Amino acid sequence: MPAKAVSRTKLQTLDPGRVSSIPTTIKNPERVAHRRTELIDVATKMFLERGFHNTSIRDIVRACTFNVASLYMYVSSKEDILYLVAQDLMNNIAQKLSETVLDPESPERSLEIGFASYCQIVNRFRRPIRLLYREVGFLPPEPRSAVVATVSSVISYFETIIAGGIEAGVFRKVPARLAGLDVMFIAHMIALHTREVRAIGDLDAYINYQIGSIFAGLLVTPKKPGSAPVRQAKVFRSRKAKVVG
Repeated sequence: MPAKAVSRTKLQTLDPGRVSSIPTTIKNPERVAHRRTELIDVATKMFLERGFHNTSIRDIVRACTFNVASLYMYVSSKEDILYLVAQDLMNNIAQKLSETVLDPESPERSLEIGFASYCQIVNRFRRPIRLLYREVGFLPPEPRSAVVATVSSVISYFETIIAGGIEAGVFRKVPARLAGLDVMFIAHMIALHTREVRAIGDLDAYINYQIGSIFAGLLVTPKKPGSAPVRQAKVFRSRKAKVVG
């Protein structure tokens, strides 16, 4: 029997050329990448704790292993640092979601797999996702538009799956783009409302409950109450393997 076909979807990433155009006097790209990784880690924590406007360049430098003069060899402004944070986050999300293997023979199964994968990705990157929601408006217009475009590509990821299900007669004739936005935002609740999700139960239970709700609104023939859940059943009140803040 031939191997079953698999499907991956490539997502848009933030243009690395935009970052490479940030002025730097350092010729060694590995050194630049290392320093900017440190900046991303430190800035993410500080921007979350203090907010973008209440965090100064000197605050960031004091938590790094280099001084102010060295910092300006790698970036030219605090906005550059925020863009580095956004780029790192969105490219990580795009890479991880693009690696998710879907089932081209089943839109229902593909949506289940894609949603579960994205929830796990959101849980892993929940802190920078919260930061991006809160601070992306402080980016200059061009980099802000680039960030918004990558978010749009996540919506398109789910829109494509849902549109395929509509065409196949599996899903109801709903606005596929709006449904894709709904699916993305349901996953984002893990980052935006971590304490509430954590208080209710574990990540697998959250995924199982939400995918059941999504299918209840999408499937042409909804599953009967009491039928087997899409994912392996777990009690939603379970406190094991919690989403942590």
